[in-house]
Amino acid sequence: MTQLELPLTPLHEVDLVEVDRLQSPAPRRRVEGRVSLSTAVVHPLTAEEAAAGEAEWLGFLTAQAPHSDYLLLSLTCAFRPPANGDPFADAAVGVLLESPGEPADRQPIAWSIAPKKRSHPVERATTVGLTAKLAIVETTLEVAPGQGREELFVIGMGERDSDPEWRLKATSRHPLIGDETFTLIVKATAGAPVLAHMTVAATIKHRRFGLIPYRADLPAALRTIDLRPWSRRP
Repeated sequence: MTQLELPLTPLHEVDLVEVDRLQSPAPRRRVEGRVSLSTAVVHPLTAEEAAAGEAEWLGFLTAQAPHSDYLLLSLTCAFRPPANGDPFADAAVGVLLESPGEPADRQPIAWSIAPKKRSHPVERATTVGLTAKLAIVETTLEVAPGQGREELFVIGMGERDSDPEWRLKATSRHPLIGDETFTLIVKATAGAPVLAHMTVAATIKHRRFGLIPYRADLPAALRTIDLRPWSRRP
């Protein structure tokens, strides 16, 4: 297994803006101080790192190098407790991968994502483990013996697609509070530009107004991530 150290990048506070609906007030509600998003970590993987010590997989990746690149993307989204007692009900973090100007069959995909499912919060990740075939090592889901229907805190989806996402939900055991790290391995056409467009959404359970959906107002630097700025085409 390959272990990669991740730098601890800064968190940037972002505002939540109420999603436009028929009954939405004008102006729409805006919530500050509840969500932060980190500067993304981008790491191009060498064939040796990606192979995780397996000679057969190293040979395959070396043969694929003229056609495909693998890049690691990791970021943290922080959910903060409310000052007024209105908790998060759920949230979502989405990534849309794109190679501008490339045909559909040359668009990037999420080869592997983490977490895939988890029933409890964990601390912010500072390392990433990779097994052979670029599977991300993650904390396993723990379900107590005799427990009924499992309550999932995080569910990841979209592996091998261009639009992976993670959905988080407050459970009876864990409020939606804390720092959550999301990591994916991107498979892209060799040499092609790769962009990751980010979205963050959340639902707040207001005591007065009920469940209100919000979307994060992300600044350009957090909204679009260039995974390969050093290889931009002229």
